[in-house]
Amino acid sequence: MFYMGLMKKKSVTPLNSVRIFPIIVFKIELVHITDKILIERIKQDDYSGFKHFFDRYYGRLCAYAQRIIPDKFAAEDVTQELFVKFWDQRHQIEIQGNVLGYLFRSLKNACLNYLRHEKSRKKTLENYLSSKNETGQDFLEEMEFISLVEECIEELPERSRQVFKMSRIDGYKQKEIAEKLHISVKTIKNQIWKSLQYIRSCLKLKDAL
Repeated sequence: MFYMGLMKKKSVTPLNSVRIFPIIVFKIELVHITDKILIERIKQDDYSGFKHFFDRYYGRLCAYAQRIIPDKFAAEDVTQELFVKFWDQRHQIEIQGNVLGYLFRSLKNACLNYLRHEKSRKKTLENYLSSKNETGQDFLEEMEFISLVEECIEELPERSRQVFKMSRIDGYKQKEIAEKLHISVKTIKNQIWKSLQYIRSCLKLKDAL
């Protein structure tokens, strides 16, 4: 009976260790991977490394952006655009010193640019409404650009297109979209971010940017 008890223990312990040990090691590796290694992976077009980099810093950067831009969703958009730009320029990026400090400085500049642009946009709109002096050529160029944007949106995958239109055209909040489509808010954010990235690339190919 004593021998049988030992055999039973030996048959269970190795099985548990085989199931659990690789998962623990994998999680530890993700948590402790350095920013320097992640940046090198990103420069080598490693999208999974970029995704981990995004997950590591997106929350903190969003919170920081919201301290500068009152509109929560605008702050999220600016933060996402920062990551889009980071990925687009990954081969040229050279970071001296602390990575988080670099991201905070870049985001601060992006937020200030957004606020300046919004102020200028509102002023331009006010001037237009007061003067009604928009030329036919300006209007035509604007309509052509909108048409190109719509073409790029239609080229998105079906679910991404649905999420993007609900967010940017129908005006739903990300939480509302998540509830209607029964998916997480994080998934919504990622899909919007990827859609913005694709639309920018699409417009560049059409010489619209």
